Amino acid sequence: MGRDLERAGLARAFFIFVVGIGLAGVLIAVLNGPFETIASTGAEVSQSSQAARGQGYIEAFWDSLPVVIALLAFLQLLGAAAAEGRFS
Repeated sequence: MGRDLERAGLARAFFIFVVGIGLAGVLIAVLNGPFETIASTGAEVSQSSQAARGQGYIEAFWDSLPVVIALLAFLQLLGAAAAEGRFS
């Protein structure tokens, strides 16, 4: 019975990985347009250097978010695979 639970855990980890990759794709495909509109509107409204620096940080975070999501999903999958190998 324990072996079946380990395999179910690996299947769950693989599912989470696939969902993470899909979520990263949704961020890029669907939400990037509205974010660009919001960012350009914010740049037009505020003219200070501090606001520009903050907007740069937010844009850098947004650009790296799909990579971070995919990396976290992959690390979770890798951890589950290592745990299954250790217990078998």
